[in-house]
Amino acid sequence: MAKTERIDFANLDDAGFQRLYGARIEPCFIANEAGRVAAVETFKQRGLVTAGIAIALAVVGFLIWRSVTPALVLGMFGAIGGGIWAYQPLAKVGEKLKQEYCSAIAEAMDAHFAMGGFAPPAFERIKALSLVPNYSRSKFEDRFYGTHRGASYDLYEAHLEQRHTDSKGRTSYSTVFRGQLIRLHFTRDFLGTTIVRRDAGLFNVFGGGNSNGRRLERVGLVDPKFEKIFEVWGTDQVEARYLVHPVMMERLLELETTLQGKRVRCAFEGGDMLIAVEGGNLFEPGDLFKPLADPARARRIVDDIVGVIRVMEYVLTAQAARPAAT
Repeated sequence: MAKTERIDFANLDDAGFQRLYGARIEPCFIANEAGRVAAVETFKQRGLVTAGIAIALAVVGFLIWRSVTPALVLGMFGAIGGGIWAYQPLAKVGEKLKQEYCSAIAEAMDAHFAMGGFAPPAFERIKALSLVPNYSRSKFEDRFYGTHRGASYDLYEAHLEQRHTDSKGRTSYSTVFRGQLIRLHFTRDFLGTTIVRRDAGLFNVFGGGNSNGRRLERVGLVDPKFEKIFEVWGTDQVEARYLVHPVMMERLLELETTLQGKRVRCAFEGGDMLIAVEGGNLFEPGDLFKPLADPARARRIVDDIVGVIRVMEYVLTAQAARPAAT
């Protein structure tokens, strides 16, 4: 497969994946294997040093306090600090590897990849539509962005934390959202605002709120299976029912599974479909103590992208078939 060949991720089969892996991803793995082996050796050496330091600290702690508990705590802190120091070379290899293979995958779909240092696309609107909870601090990384069939898209990860202060004034943070945020921008605007949320049970009586001065009314779903999972609210009942077709809901649940996430929700507004999926930290290289040249490493990452593109493919088709406004 030529380096310049664009891959159709919406219809990627096993043969296509093998070509993608062999031409673009495996070379990244091979180029970084020597660095990985060297980093593993450094980890082992530093691990021995760390073990010695941790034992020494525990002994000193016992001699000072004549108690096992504080001695073990001191030794544990030494082990944690030493473990971080020992793993640093492997972390650097993983970061370099990730940048290379994610960029190679993005290039194969005529897109781009940024590990960090970007403003999160459409995030203010994602917040305004309550697709993510309130938070105190945020971090964004791993952005894929490009176009598909004339529609642009952004896929990136968000880690949102809420600050807590106890009675003694001590501050701590807890994660309120970690997962993937997706923006699909279409050339044709939606007629109204449609929001697909997870079923909130009794809290559904509080309604869907408002959007741009228009009230969001509850939209009934055709399939009772999805009525138990989702609550849909919209300002245009006809369009909302068209958008939340059972096939669309199936695609959302498939995306949730593909991204190893949970509680997927989305909104259609303006020319955008905005999606939030609570999930893990994706696109990572995996176990760096094993040889890199393994198609399974790449398959996980590629499947994440395929899931997003297939949702986009369905919405694009639905948009093209949607009757024009009268």
